[in-house]
Amino acid sequence: MEKNRVKSSDINELKGRKKVLRQDMDEIQSEIESSLNEVREGVLDRIRIRYWVDKYPLQLFGSALITGYVFARKTGSRKKSGSPSSGPSSRGVFTGLFIDELKKMITQRTVRYLMNRIEQAIDERKESNL
Repeated sequence: MEKNRVKSSDINELKGRKKVLRQDMDEIQSEIESSLNEVREGVLDRIRIRYWVDKYPLQLFGSALITGYVFARKTGSRKKSGSPSSGPSSRGVFTGLFIDELKKMITQRTVRYLMNRIEQAIDERKESNL
């Protein structure tokens, strides 16, 4: 009889250890999952352009201005070789109009974004002063 009691107590002890180990494993798994989610969100944030614009707004704005200037110089007033009497092709006119509209749209969005950032900064300062 004694052997059965020892065995049942050993089994109960093993069941208790097993339960504790499962709880530990579940806890470790949830910690790993949350860590992986944090890493994934961090990587996705760094891929999104909004992250870089929020982090370096002035540097990106300056880079955009310089790039726009260089792009405009290269696509702007380039004279085509050919007879002086032949006017610009319809393709060249369309491309020029398209690029002009694209530049306007980019400029408008950039200015709108910068104004929103400035307004947010002002609102944050007002809230922190209160």
